[in-house]
Amino acid sequence: MGIADRRVQYETAGLDAGDLDPDPVVMLRHWYDQAEADGVVEPNAMVISTVASDGRPDSRAVLARGIDHDGITFYTNRSSAKGSQLAVNAAASAVFPWLQLHRQVRVRGTVREVDDQTSDAYFASRPRSSQIGAWASPQS
Repeated sequence: MGIADRRVQYETAGLDAGDLDPDPVVMLRHWYDQAEADGVVEPNAMVISTVASDGRPDSRAVLARGIDHDGITFYTNRSSAKGSQLAVNAAASAVFPWLQLHRQVRVRGTVREVDDQTSDAYFASRPRSSQIGAWASPQS
């Protein structure tokens, strides 16, 4: 079967505007909790897009580490491609692709760095092999 021949019929109940919470963060948390409860693999995985120096979009998968009214928290090496791109242009978009639920959540906004103490605490919480990997080569 070729790429053009692949097709999944997405049969869902749809989306009724009356079922949406007016607070987008509450809605995102609700959908995240549903994805987690339904066994979505890596429900915190999101594809984030930044703007490269040539003005073109640049996307990669990252893991969300927090969702609240301050935003969606994710971590990256500040020297990585995305860290460097965000230092120049803080605009970004993200997609949570919950394919098993036939749902995707798109987010756009401005990225800002967490404080050094929060960043250091997260880094210290990572397994030693992940810390070494982050030191060895900046992530994309």
